[in-house]
This record gives sequence, C-alpha cells and structure tokens, in this order.
Amino acid sequence: MAKIVTQKISKQTTNNSSARKRFYLKFKFESLREQDLDACADAVLSTLKGQLATVSEDRETIKKMIHGEKVETLVAKREDKIVGLVSGTLPIHPRITFITVTDAQSAREGLSGLLIDEFLKAAKKRTPKARFILHNEFAENYKAIGLFSMKGFIISGFIRDTVTGQDVVFMKKPL
Repeated sequence: MAKIVTQKISKQTTNNSSARKRFYLKFKFESLREQDLDACADAVLSTLKGQLATVSEDRETIKKMIHGEKVETLVAKREDKIVGLVSGTLPIHPRITFITVTDAQSAREGLSGLLIDEFLKAAKKRTPKARFILHNEFAENYKAIGLFSMKGFIISGFIRDTVTGQDVVFMKKPL
C-alpha cells in the first residue's frame, strides 16, 4: 500500500523582498516491490559506495540485504521515479541498516528525515513489542549522526569495525 506524504517547504524568492514562496512536495512511500529490487540495489551501490563493507559492494548481496522476510525496505518515489529508500531489519529490536537518497533536490527537501519517520511507523506496526530501534553509523559521518540525533536517537556506544577499520557509533531511540 502506497502512502503519499506532502511536506510544506518555505523558500525565499530570488528577489530581495522578505516574501516567502510556499510550495508542496510529494513523495510516495511504499514497501519495496520485486519490480523495484534492481533499481533499489543500484541506488544503494551508487550512493553508498565506499560506506559499505567490501563484501557488500555487489548487486546480488545488496538485493539480499534489502529484501527478505525480516527486512523492511521502504521506497520513496516522486513521479514514479525512485528518489530514496530506507532499509532495516525487524528482529526483536528493529534496526535501520541504511538510508539513501538518490538526488540532491530530494535531499534538500528533507527526504532522509521523512524516510526515518516512515521506517519508525513501519517498525512499530510490524514489531509492536519492540522497546527501541537501533542504528549504527560510521563516526566520520557526522551529518547522518546529526540527522538521527534530531530524530530522537541517542548515542549508546562506540566500537571499531574490524572489517573497515573505522569507528562506529551505536545509536538507539525508544519506540
């Protein structure tokens, strides 16, 4: 079932007046469908290249990561074009594995935050007994850490990733 979300954005007009122009953006959110699997895997590979473990940087591995029984992947579309996705696992404690936004305009319009919101709703629905949701982020990705913090996630720990050698920040949010 697709859900259309409208977000109000104010943007300054190009002239020097203080008038603001208001417009509405529409993203359609839906669960990953089989027909979108290849396009979503390609989106992940193109936008998160270098942030994935080397063993995960092929299309078939990504497809297995984003599609399965205990996986929830929500796809954001604008005019039937995939502009972003959020994917995570739904065991006892849901976990957002990654978020990707495919174009700069959708990123500026706040699609990453909307994807987090939609995943939180889906996680609450599919795992109603879960007390919190988890997310791990490379410490150098301070923009993502800031975004998750603004969405109510708190830092719960750190570790060095043995595969990449990078520091990882553990985050969680009560549901």
